Amino acid sequence: MKTKKLLSLILAVMMVVMLFAGCATKTDQPAPEEPKVDEPKTEEPAEPKILKFGGTGWGGLFNPIMSDNTYDTYVVDILFEHLVNDNSDGEIIPELAEWTLSDDKLTYTFTLKDGIKFSDGSPLTTEDVDFTYKTIAHPDYNGPRAYAVATLKGYDEFHSGSTDVFEGIKVIDDKTISFTFQEGMAAPANIESFIYGIMPSDYYTFSTWEDFLALNEKPLGSGLMVFDSWEPKQFINLVKNENYWDSANAAKIDGVLMSEVPDDSILSALQTEQIDLAQIASSAENLTAAEAMTNIQIENFLGNGYTFMCFNCIRPQLADVKVRQALIYALDRKSFIDIQYGEGLASVGMAPISPSSWAFPDSSELNAYDFDMDKAAQLMDEAGWKMEADGYRYKGGEKFHVKWLVYTDSAWPGTLSGMAADTWKQLGVDLEIELMDFDTVASRTMDAEPGEKDFDIYTMGFSLSNDPDPTGALFDDDAYVAGGFNASGYKNAEAMELVRAGKKEFDTAKRAEIYKEWAKVVNTEIPHVIIAYRSEIFGINNRIKGMDLGTYITFDQCIKNITIE
Repeated sequence: MKTKKLLSLILAVMMVVMLFAGCATKTDQPAPEEPKVDEPKTEEPAEPKILKFGGTGWGGLFNPIMSDNTYDTYVVDILFEHLVNDNSDGEIIPELAEWTLSDDKLTYTFTLKDGIKFSDGSPLTTEDVDFTYKTIAHPDYNGPRAYAVATLKGYDEFHSGSTDVFEGIKVIDDKTISFTFQEGMAAPANIESFIYGIMPSDYYTFSTWEDFLALNEKPLGSGLMVFDSWEPKQFINLVKNENYWDSANAAKIDGVLMSEVPDDSILSALQTEQIDLAQIASSAENLTAAEAMTNIQIENFLGNGYTFMCFNCIRPQLADVKVRQALIYALDRKSFIDIQYGEGLASVGMAPISPSSWAFPDSSELNAYDFDMDKAAQLMDEAGWKMEADGYRYKGGEKFHVKWLVYTDSAWPGTLSGMAADTWKQLGVDLEIELMDFDTVASRTMDAEPGEKDFDIYTMGFSLSNDPDPTGALFDDDAYVAGGFNASGYKNAEAMELVRAGKKEFDTAKRAEIYKEWAKVVNTEIPHVIIAYRSEIFGINNRIKGMDLGTYITFDQCIKNITIE
């Protein structure tokens, strides 16, 4: 009996449990939720602010004392800083250092600012300044900056290797260094010797010159950006220097990407926003097309430079000034400017001084070499080159034949040489045009040893320093070396005496008169012909703010000021 009662009780309890379980299962109310825990919000990473610059002509000499073209120098001047730099008015101002000039105007004493560091975190001291300038004076140095140290006291002895003491450079302490020029070499233009980037001595120290050159493509400086990578003929990538020593003036962007873009593709690349910034080949057609684009703004200003033609004056047929003059009379540069650039964007060049300079001469005192085939023929006759029945000129049985090296990276050298092929043929000149890239032209002209410069004629553009002193440039006799800018081989004692006089004079008005006299000499002798002064046109994407370009301000100098929307 007890067993039955217990079994009945168990069954009853089970039924009650099943009943409650059934009710819970069938309810239409949702089951209670677990308390929610707020998950941390993850923000999408901000898109890097990268300035995309387009151009062509990088050669890989990313070294402040070796770079020899505008585009490599853009890279260098972003990665390296200088003792001094220039402002928008073309005035030299302190960058890494303040300076004083001795009463005799021969010694510059620089005091570095506090806390300067290279991008690897190491301090920049006067030992690094000393190393940089002594490297320019090294016996094996083969770059274009020798003029910056060549007139310092003791240069000849140091450069020859007869001593390892450079008398003209004295490290006073970690922050103070002096440079003393030779007696008689006081010059207002000497301050421009200190516009080259300072290299870290520990990183660039070398046993052989080849060891030093091996770092051309692995630069390390103190600038706003750090070198990341490059692919020749493709791109150069620079990233923000996170260790930049002057935090108040650090870059506001994350990097600069420089892409190889041919001149004829620049407008398209700006339109499609593959690039943000580029120099547009100066022409009325390009300017009109750029002004029609709504996504860019235009900067159009007189460039501080010119395009030029260089004659190899060592070659017998070009050694005679009458021949050089004849060839220019037979080249219609005004028509070239109309065709290549258009009204208002260029003018015929007559002197190797920018029209923006205080030393620019009165054009009425110079020969414009206006197109004159009769004058050209007369000069060729006077030089002994006589026209023969086959339509060419001969002298001593030799045909007048010249080779013109034309780089195809830009359009204008091809346009100019093409016009010469027509008019020079009428003059009786056998012209051979060799097409190649810019680097090949440079290797056969400026970069080659004096006895190995393989050309008759070549054309390029040249950027001027702010001071009109031509030391180290196209018209400096001492720049006729491997890596020097003067490939002509032409030497003129009168012209160089005027250059020296201009360097020594501190009165600006008197200097202007000296340089005007110098301009007359080179305008007559024309080892280099100034083809044209050009406007420079830049297209800048509207999202780029603070890119205030001008005659004396290049885009690399604007990096610390720009922002990208």
